[in-house]
Amino acid sequence: MAKKYTCEIIPYELQFYQPAQTSRSNMSIRKIWTLKIMDNFGRDGYGEIAPLEGLSPELNLDFEAKLIEVGSKIEHYLNNKTELIAYPSILFGIESAWLSYKHRDFIFYKTPFTQENKPIPINALVWMGDYDAMKLQVDAILEKEVNCIKLKIGGIDFDKELEILRHIRRYRNERTLTIRLDANGAFSVSDALDKIKLLSEYQIHSIEQPIKPNQIEALAPIIQSSAIPIALDEELIGNIEYKEKWTLLDRLNPHYIVLKPSLHGGILGCEEWIFIANHMKIGWWVTSALESNIGLNAITQWCSKYEKCYEIPQGLGTGQLYANNFPTNLFIENYKLYIQK
Repeated sequence: MAKKYTCEIIPYELQFYQPAQTSRSNMSIRKIWTLKIMDNFGRDGYGEIAPLEGLSPELNLDFEAKLIEVGSKIEHYLNNKTELIAYPSILFGIESAWLSYKHRDFIFYKTPFTQENKPIPINALVWMGDYDAMKLQVDAILEKEVNCIKLKIGGIDFDKELEILRHIRRYRNERTLTIRLDANGAFSVSDALDKIKLLSEYQIHSIEQPIKPNQIEALAPIIQSSAIPIALDEELIGNIEYKEKWTLLDRLNPHYIVLKPSLHGGILGCEEWIFIANHMKIGWWVTSALESNIGLNAITQWCSKYEKCYEIPQGLGTGQLYANNFPTNLFIENYKLYIQK
């Protein structure tokens, strides 16, 4: 009997323990879809489709219709994944489901992470909130063994955000604690460099996406003159062709790029970004886009193929945000990510 594949795509709502705030939105639930691939011999695998409202361009396309089409033509798309390049979260759903299907032991890649118990360092994350809420998060993190902390900024008074950074540096200097910032495009073109200059007094490693994306002519001189290294995140979204990616990085020459398979072309697309970044000597790290443990597991194991993921903290600790997450064989100790075999 010839092997045949079928597919189920099922909506699911992840419930945050506490609302997650960015400069764009305030989320209490996270809508995703699980993608189950099955063959006619009873074998199956699970993946995750997790577009982000307000960020994923595919939601402006015929997204729901595409889900139905993919579900009914899964054999076609398993063999023609590049046709889904404009739907990165669906592409990643198929990629992650196929990895799960192929590997019954849940070990997708043979790497130091999966085979030798080598951990992947991750950054602690401080979500936006009012001053007191953010300071409370910071104090809880500083009590732990952490060497990299990331703060989402741009949601409260800028002077209050400076005060939080001042508070951190009273307790930990740049030799013992790396600080990353994520502005989510909160600064205006006119005030970005001035604000970055003030932030730089606190020895900041990098700042993600200081201004809103798709302002390349304005962003290029900001990157060139910035007192803090610039990392691009949202700016990468929608650049789906290899030539587009090359042109963008060549034009802007950022210090870093931050990669999310659900937003930046699936695993396939992110591997292209990594190849180009390495060629141009641009740094990079990988983070999740608030996926459940299904997607986070696939991202983490894929990331573990690269030596760089063991050298600098990755943004892969978001699976603990949800009250109704799926079981996982990943676990965190002292801001290091391990896999239970």
